[in-house]
Amino acid sequence: MKTRIPLLLLTLTLGLITGRTDAQSLQLSDELKELINLSVNKDRKVAEKTIDREIALSERKAVRSAYIPKLELGGKYLYAQSSLDSRIGDVTGFEGITKLQEFMNNPAFPTLFPNLAGLSSEIVRLQQMMAQQGMAFPSLSEKMQGDFNGNYYGIDATAKMLLYSGGQVPNVSKALSEKVKAQEALADKCTSDVIGEVITCYDQLALLNQSKKVLDESTVRLSAEKKYAASALRNGFATNFDTLKIAVAEAGLQARISEYESKRTMLCQKLALLTGRPAGGFETLNPELQLMLYLPQSTDISNRAELRALIAGTEARKYLLKSEKSHYLPKVQALASFRYDNIFNADVNFDAPLAMGMNIDRITLGPTFMAGVGFKWELFDQSGGSARVRQAKLELMKAENATEEAREMLQLNQLRSATNYEASLSQVTFKEKQRIAARLALELATKSYNEGMINITERLAAETEVQNAELEYLQSVFTQRQASVDCYKATGTLMMANIR
Repeated sequence: MKTRIPLLLLTLTLGLITGRTDAQSLQLSDELKELINLSVNKDRKVAEKTIDREIALSERKAVRSAYIPKLELGGKYLYAQSSLDSRIGDVTGFEGITKLQEFMNNPAFPTLFPNLAGLSSEIVRLQQMMAQQGMAFPSLSEKMQGDFNGNYYGIDATAKMLLYSGGQVPNVSKALSEKVKAQEALADKCTSDVIGEVITCYDQLALLNQSKKVLDESTVRLSAEKKYAASALRNGFATNFDTLKIAVAEAGLQARISEYESKRTMLCQKLALLTGRPAGGFETLNPELQLMLYLPQSTDISNRAELRALIAGTEARKYLLKSEKSHYLPKVQALASFRYDNIFNADVNFDAPLAMGMNIDRITLGPTFMAGVGFKWELFDQSGGSARVRQAKLELMKAENATEEAREMLQLNQLRSATNYEASLSQVTFKEKQRIAARLALELATKSYNEGMINITERLAAETEVQNAELEYLQSVFTQRQASVDCYKATGTLMMANIR
């Protein structure tokens, strides 16, 4: 214990020499590395960000699949029945026939056309005979009336392929690639948080274990003093008040030990929650607090996961803006189709304008094959296109503003972390000296008490001072380790790849 300061200086010196080659790596015990691996694999936030990344990859794949040809096959069978009943206006184009009929009925017609006159009379007699039999020549009328029924089936196959999306598919795909990067960065942040939390719990457990050792040492010394006071009381060299003072100090010490035990139980439960292991397995852990050196080669914060996520988000916004700006460009698509249609077992009946009926056994159309290229060009879309472009611009400005604000805050945080780290080293050195001084004072107080030069109150005060000095030193080492972890976080190097 008395060689702690030289050992600390030697450790720092060796760290300055050897740390140059691996400045950003974090040296941890195998036991702690195992706990970190278990916690990272179990953490639900890390799993959630990993799932979000997979979702973004699926979205990008779906966008890119727009260029993959799509094949559709369809078919249908129908039975149709319909009636037609309409009134039409004047029918033009048959005026010559009407005038011819009027001319044939003119008395001068037989004189002008004696040969046709006999034919005309024969047609009149034929009409009269057909009328007697209930028949008549077809004639046009203003009515159109009839009905239809029949069966239909058809098969069609269509292939479509996007040839040019107007730049939207490539830009959206690139935006989703940036989203994937952002999700990866957020997963790294969650991983960094888990690593920091596990190290903190592990260090707290080490702090409690070593604090317990300090209290156990005090218990042994108080027990010896209790025996000495009891013997002195029997021989008349001490009073009941002296033994009462020792009993009070002993009770206070036991209360402290109980408090540390309860804290240790809670830490074991928290480690169990983080790692997924039973809490009882951590009861046997006996870690020790050691200084954690941080010797950065640079103070760059560009590797911070939060900043990387924001930068990727900004890049994604840029690509989305490009996509919206290209909405006016034409979209080109190749198309090919194959079709087969068939009408069968159909009946058509008309009452007017011509009384007629027809049975259709089969009408086949096809196979019909078509192939070609089509395009769609939105020449003017002032309401939708410009509004989306403006919104995309505003979203980009918002993302850029958030990125710059985060950069400033992270730079300030890095400076604060570095300052706190330097202060924590100074505090460790101070607490080490204070601890050595308290131990020397305890040795002197013990000798003086045994020689009767001081009373029990002064002796117990020296004991309490040693306890506090030892615990404060351990707390300063714990604070120094946390300051070092914060420095790794501040530069974005608290990652699984940097743990050694």
